[in-house]
Amino acid sequence: MRARAHLLALAGSVTLLAGCPRPTVTPEPRSELVLQQPFPCGVRLKIICGYGCAAHARVDHPQKTNEYYALDFVREDGRNGFDRPIAAVAPGVVLRAGWAQGGFAPLGQMVYLEHDYRDVKGHRYLSLYAHLHRVRVKAGQRVEAGSELGTLGGSSAGELRRIPPHLHFAMFQDARRGLGGGRAFRPEPMGGYRDLRAGLRMVACVPPGPEPVALAR
Repeated sequence: MRARAHLLALAGSVTLLAGCPRPTVTPEPRSELVLQQPFPCGVRLKIICGYGCAAHARVDHPQKTNEYYALDFVREDGRNGFDRPIAAVAPGVVLRAGWAQGGFAPLGQMVYLEHDYRDVKGHRYLSLYAHLHRVRVKAGQRVEAGSELGTLGGSSAGELRRIPPHLHFAMFQDARRGLGGGRAFRPEPMGGYRDLRAGLRMVACVPPGPEPVALAR
């Protein structure tokens, strides 16, 4: 009888343990967000519009996209890289993918990620990739740094070739998961580069050398 009672008690303990909710796993805080360029490694690229462009306004607005630190990139290959891959700058989960709607329609086809990284204060970080020609991911999909998200294009407001092909890239701190709000975030260092500005040339995943890459061909 004692053995039977012991087995019953043990079975009850197992049942209780099995019914316990699993703890929520949150990303480990780190001192710095590690970013690569939003293109596959080895791609030559150039910034054509840097921080504070007329089209990139606002640092902190509760309703609009805050894009003061947005960047416009072109690939330095044939046709400015039209329909060539663009990539995630860091690991994360796709929140939105496809045609932007409503007031965000000028972004055209876009991908919006929330990254795994949380800083020591718990802030969330999100990235936007806009004016794409094709989208290769869907909402809820997990991606890694360097994963292909889509292809570079010139889409805007429902038209695939409305503007010259380039990637509009921006990052936000604590923005809404449906776009808008939050605070514009300066995406540096990016692949080892700081002081990102119009005219800067880079090679994705290759850190800057002793000579300014902006002067290299």
